[in-house]
Order: sequence, then structure tokens, then C-alpha cells
Amino acid sequence: MDIIQALMIAVSGFLVVFIMLILLWGIIALISKAVTAAEKTVEVKAEPVVSSEQIAVSEPEEQPVKAHEIYGGEIALYDVDEKTAACIMAIVSDSSGIPLDHLIFRSIRALD
Repeated sequence: MDIIQALMIAVSGFLVVFIMLILLWGIIALISKAVTAAEKTVEVKAEPVVSSEQIAVSEPEEQPVKAHEIYGGEIALYDVDEKTAACIMAIVSDSSGIPLDHLIFRSIRALD
């Protein structure tokens, strides 16, 4: 095989790759246009504006009791003093990002 034939094979390979890339680009562009056209056809219905006279004033509903307000029990400490338990609770609250008043600790046990 001479150098001319090798160059012709390489050029034809490059052409096939570029033609396929152009076809894929065209398909993606068509799909994109179809999706945007479909999104435009879906209309969002706006709710009618209600004047302040039409709004009925109702009494506020009772708020449900939150979980951290329900629990009022003691924490069972096993081989842990209160200072260490307080540090553990603060570390758990800080590392999880949950406020301490939203956490419920039922027991803390020292592991050997």
C-alpha cells in the first residue's frame, strides 16, 4: 500500500466521522426545537385576581404539635456523665446540621 492510498483511507475515515457528527448535531437541534415548541404550547393558567372584599376571613387553624414538643422524657445515660452526653449531643447536632431542639436522644451509651 502506498502513501497515497493510506492518505485516501485516512481522509475518508475523517469524512465519515465528521458527517456522523453533523448528523448527530442536526438530530439534537431538531429534538431541542421540538421540546421548546412543546413547552410553549403548554399554557399556564393564571388564577383570577381576587379583591380583598371577596376574601373570607376565617379563624386561624390550630397548629399541629411538633415532634420535639411532644417528647419530654429523660435521656438514659449508660457509663457516660452528663457533661460528656451534652458534648456528644452538641457534636451530633453540629455535624448533622439539625438544630438541637429538633433532635430526640433516648439514650447514650459508652462503647468500649
